[in-house]
Amino acid sequence: MDRKTLVAIALCFLIFVTWDRWVLQPRLSQVTPSVPQAQKAPLVLEEPEAHSLSVRTALGEVFLGDRGSFLTDFRLKDYTLPAPQETTAVTLGSVTSKKNQINLTFDSPDFRYLNQIQGDLTATPEGARWTHQDAQVKITREFIASENQPYIDVNVHLEFQKEHPRYAFLSLHLAPSENDTETQERQWIYWTRDQVEDLPLKKASQLADIPSTLDYIGASNHYFLLALIAQGQSPHGLVQPHANAQSSMSLVYSIMEPTLHIPLRVYFGPKEIGILKTIHPHLGSTLNFGWFAPFAHVLLATLQWLYPLVRNYGIAIILLTLFLKLITYPLTYKSMKNMKKMARLQPELQKIREEYASDKQQLNIQMLHFMKKNGYSPMAGCFPMLIQMPIFFTLYKVLYGSVELYHAPFMFWITDLSTSDPYYITPILGSLAMVVQQKLTPNTATDPAQAKMMQFMPLIFGVFMLGVPAGLALYMLTNTLASIVQQIFLNRRLNA
Repeated sequence: MDRKTLVAIALCFLIFVTWDRWVLQPRLSQVTPSVPQAQKAPLVLEEPEAHSLSVRTALGEVFLGDRGSFLTDFRLKDYTLPAPQETTAVTLGSVTSKKNQINLTFDSPDFRYLNQIQGDLTATPEGARWTHQDAQVKITREFIASENQPYIDVNVHLEFQKEHPRYAFLSLHLAPSENDTETQERQWIYWTRDQVEDLPLKKASQLADIPSTLDYIGASNHYFLLALIAQGQSPHGLVQPHANAQSSMSLVYSIMEPTLHIPLRVYFGPKEIGILKTIHPHLGSTLNFGWFAPFAHVLLATLQWLYPLVRNYGIAIILLTLFLKLITYPLTYKSMKNMKKMARLQPELQKIREEYASDKQQLNIQMLHFMKKNGYSPMAGCFPMLIQMPIFFTLYKVLYGSVELYHAPFMFWITDLSTSDPYYITPILGSLAMVVQQKLTPNTATDPAQAKMMQFMPLIFGVFMLGVPAGLALYMLTNTLASIVQQIFLNRRLNA
């Protein structure tokens, strides 16, 4: 491609990344807070220390509490925190900043005390059982866990003795954390109306009712998810802000009779699409790939298919990038052929510009006549490259958000493809490679300002790549080096 097209594609890529990152991330629909005060859940975010017993799933160890919170912690066995805490397991606290999760509360003040009471927690062959009974209500929580399954099934049974409240709330909690790079990634996420919605933690600043039915709610950061999945019932949702920028999200159940049975499925673990889809058909949508999600799933599946062959995700990224360059070669060839033709016509086009510089209308007429006479269309060179852009934008999304790269080493100094290059070698090499690529591409631009901008593009991209995950920087470097080789080959073929 020529330098003019390269500038356009580079700028489009930067605009896409910025727009997608800060504007187009799916947001919670703006809902006027219409929740009656009586329906507001009287949540207590802190509770007395609970005694726990633990059960195991395929992903790790779950700690069950004997007080208000169903879970007091969850430790994943195969995932640890980023350096310098790489020996510490990923837990509920490291993902949500709140260890105690899943609280059952009610809208009536008469039942507020139930969030603080201590029940009887005992182990069972299937997992565990928690019970509490007093003059007003009998509550049972049944936990079913297996080391062959990545989730826990929870059955909550309520038997009210006299009066009963109108609503029951099952809630998750999110909180910011000082000096934590994951704070900006923390968000609420839920499935409703056949689509996934999310709400960044920092935007959960007012009470909001979600009147439509929900399949699940979740609290997530970049790579991990805590999800509460409704089973067999159709609750609606509620988002509540709390002090110190904390918030909670609830599944809300109407209580129409003295008894209520609430079946749930709880998942805590990586946002790995293969696991998520086995738990709920739509849970994989929490891994948000944006506009090109179907194609993103194909690229991710290809990356996962390559990994067992090479046992290194860095090499798998390189192979996937080269494969994409290979299948898009016909489009690149067609674009390059047209750009070469444009470069040969530039001297004559410049003469026309100079001759009709004072008459813009006549200039356009003569330019169109000249291009038609020589069988050239400006879009003929750009269109093939525009077709390729969604492919590379989608691969960017896949590499930026895939948990497969979490703590995945490449080689030498790159020990974690999900964090930035510690010595900035790949961004620097990428910038230098872009300079070489510029020298090899035919120059069809006559605008001095555009030529000046082109000189700064390698620097702009280099600065951009300083903070991206090493896996993404590796892709950009590989793609640029492959483009250089491809450009040399095409130059020789088209100049022959």
